[in-house]
Amino acid sequence: MGAIRQVAHRMSPPLGGSSVLRESVPPPPDIVDAAERLIRAAGLEGYSEIEFRRDAAGRPVLMEINPRLSASIEIAVRSGVDFPMLIHRWAAGHPLSPVQGYRVGVRMRWLGGDVRWLRAVIHAQGLPDSPPTAQAVGTFLGDFLRPAAYDYVNPRDVRPLVTATRMFLRRGIALASRRRG
Repeated sequence: MGAIRQVAHRMSPPLGGSSVLRESVPPPPDIVDAAERLIRAAGLEGYSEIEFRRDAAGRPVLMEINPRLSASIEIAVRSGVDFPMLIHRWAAGHPLSPVQGYRVGVRMRWLGGDVRWLRAVIHAQGLPDSPPTAQAVGTFLGDFLRPAAYDYVNPRDVRPLVTATRMFLRRGIALASRRRG
């Protein structure tokens, strides 16, 4: 059907959670081959997310396989691979055309998760995947200057943004209340 590769520049929690800043990248050959072999061996059809991390030597290490739509599906759609529509067409029995490629360099940011990432790395200095505080703040702020789309932000439908903002504020207020109490 199609494929897209992305890299998570930051995750929350930092050592391996949800991607909060991700970018579509060219296919890394060592990972593509391994992912395709895994999918064939598992007998999976349709959409799957295969996640790798690189070890200290730069070798890809399998983290997980998820045969379901991932939370970061929007980067695929914005990069030119509309997986939800492809799945709909596949399930409805319509013919599918191979996807020939996708746009590289598309960046997506989950701002609420990125704020959590910043807070976590400031409180976890010295741990793996936690840069020094000044570097973390500089990187976080500097990424506002780079073009990126934001999760939940769609000018045609502001409801997801309003809901996400409301939930983020509620969690922040609840956290502050627990700390005071």
